[in-house]
Amino acid sequence: MKIPVSHLPDEDMQKAPAALVRAAQRAKELARQTGTEFVVMRDGKLVREIPPPEVKKRNKKSSG
Repeated sequence: MKIPVSHLPDEDMQKAPAALVRAAQRAKELARQTGTEFVVMRDGKLVREIPPPEVKKRNKKSSG
């Protein structure tokens, strides 16, 4: 994903678009981990997505 560029003179505001992209990526990651719906905009429309639940691998320890 291309990170949008801010043309505002404030240095903090110039960093805001990248921070928003990171926050969105983290929110999607968390939604996948918890199986929670999230909403994204696609083609100008809000779309509700339901990620598949994350499959956790178990470590099998030998008992013997």
